[in-house]
Amino acid sequence: MEFHRFDEPGELKAAEPNLYCQAVPMGRGPFEIAVTAVHMGGVGMIMARASPCLGFLRIGAECAVLQLPLGTGEGLVLDTVACRPGVLGAWAGEADLLWASPQRRCFAALVLPFGMMEALLEPAAGSKLPQRGSRALLQTRPASWSRAERIVRAARETAAAPDSFEAEGPRQALRDDLLKMAHDLVSPEPSDEIRTPPAAQAQRRTVVRADAYLRAHLHRPIYTEELCEALAVSATTLSIAFRATFGLSPHRFLKLRRLSMVRAALQSREGPPLLVKSVALSHGFWHLGQFAQDYRETFGETPSETLARARG
Repeated sequence: MEFHRFDEPGELKAAEPNLYCQAVPMGRGPFEIAVTAVHMGGVGMIMARASPCLGFLRIGAECAVLQLPLGTGEGLVLDTVACRPGVLGAWAGEADLLWASPQRRCFAALVLPFGMMEALLEPAAGSKLPQRGSRALLQTRPASWSRAERIVRAARETAAAPDSFEAEGPRQALRDDLLKMAHDLVSPEPSDEIRTPPAAQAQRRTVVRADAYLRAHLHRPIYTEELCEALAVSATTLSIAFRATFGLSPHRFLKLRRLSMVRAALQSREGPPLLVKSVALSHGFWHLGQFAQDYRETFGETPSETLARARG
């Protein structure tokens, strides 16, 4: 069993070797994601609590993920779909997940070997789940979802005690319960798949392409005009895509990204000592008073405090 607490979005990349995760804070105050992971014979259970954020998740080539947002789901958007209670997310083999959560949220994720998914879950005939790169949102049956929530909450409470799942017996019992839970959610009577309209699918593709371009240019700020030109889309098309996916404009998204880049630079211990002013200007923040206010609202501390902690 492993416990992780991440106070920086960039640290998430080390949370789970089979998953790539990039998060951007979108709320006031400090960023925080607390994760408990239990590994059970090729099956992993991740239970997490996260501050408001949006981001991108890419599933590893050899695994599949079932995600259970806990609670009401209010405000949560997965792959451009506003989630209701009982929505299960399923992604397999190199699939991408886009999410936006403007509120503090708890969730659980079951990580399965891709090659065993069909045998373990027995998805209904015609389901896309066994296909590499597939993704689906399922509106599950209320009884199955209630049982799943009870199992996850009980596992989280048990994991709070030290060494709860160190022994083989408890891990094996939890593994059996989780696989039975997942089987009930996915089969034998299939839950209703939430269909994404073609327009929303196109918006999602635009945002995925935008993320790919941003990742190819990680070390310099990107602005809306350049992004439109690189993707060969209009500013209106880009705006509609980002608002549908994340609930904010491309301008706001890129600004949050640039703030994260400033934070990463201030925390770096490489090279000569930095000045907050020079780092802010190099990332396009010319109004230093507004920059300092935006930075503090996003990260819960001033740029100078970030720099002082890094030097300390």
